[in-house]
Amino acid sequence: MIGTSQAEVGAPGLTQLLVAGIGEMVLSRDPRSILVAYGLGSCVALSAWDPISGAGALAHFMLPGGPVAGSVGGPPVKTIEGGLGIFLDAFVRQGGQLRRAQFKAAGGAAMLALLSGGLEIGRRNGEALISGLESRGLRLLARDLGGGAGRTVQLEVGTGRLLVKSVSTVATL
Repeated sequence: MIGTSQAEVGAPGLTQLLVAGIGEMVLSRDPRSILVAYGLGSCVALSAWDPISGAGALAHFMLPGGPVAGSVGGPPVKTIEGGLGIFLDAFVRQGGQLRRAQFKAAGGAAMLALLSGGLEIGRRNGEALISGLESRGLRLLARDLGGGAGRTVQLEVGTGRLLVKSVSTVATL
């Protein structure tokens, strides 16, 4: 799929690490897979996991809105406005069902409050994500949004556990 990063599994039983860069998404049904988004500042990561099919997905959104996501070879989930539907469609194609999926989100920090001139990208990203899900009749099961610290997230496809790491804390959603 365009915009997904994938790593090869070296041998049976080894963990498969799939990394979602900025504006990218990664998907897997392999219970050994760990889906990762590194260095979330004002960006927001959204995980989706279906406990029945075992499908897991992780998106690394950069902005609340803007030009159509994926246009002219651009990142498919750069913006929440244009990329959320692309992400959800990819999750369904992977075997996930939206009505039974567990959605979790992290990120949206106010990392550059003084430099951004009051743009509040992190806060706006969190609001856009929640609004985008709600408009589709979906909701977050858990969230770690806002604050002032960057995060890295890891979705364990085998369990649906989302590990959220920051400089000062580690939380499981």
